[in-house]
Amino acid sequence: MGSKAVQVYYDVCNSTDRGYDIFKEIRQLGKRICEFHAKENGRLLGQGNVDFKKVRSAMDDIGYSGWIQIEGAVPSGKPMLESYEANLAFMRKIFDV
Repeated sequence: MGSKAVQVYYDVCNSTDRGYDIFKEIRQLGKRICEFHAKENGRLLGQGNVDFKKVRSAMDDIGYSGWIQIEGAVPSGKPMLESYEANLAFMRKIFDV
């Protein structure tokens, strides 16, 4: 597009579920990514189809240091607070924060 006004809010789970090579896409989109969306559609982060270690590597390659939103990573019947605490602990481990 050529416009700095157009950016991408990249959802790693949706793209993975649709069969895209998210690691290649992240590197292709690069600085156009303004924020990441981390979820596992009914599973805790790290227990679904997304390889978050590889996501971290791709993010490092593009120099990303912005926000990562956690959403939709609550297993059926599991308490929301407990799930988000586990998800936050997982993300802190992956992203060393």
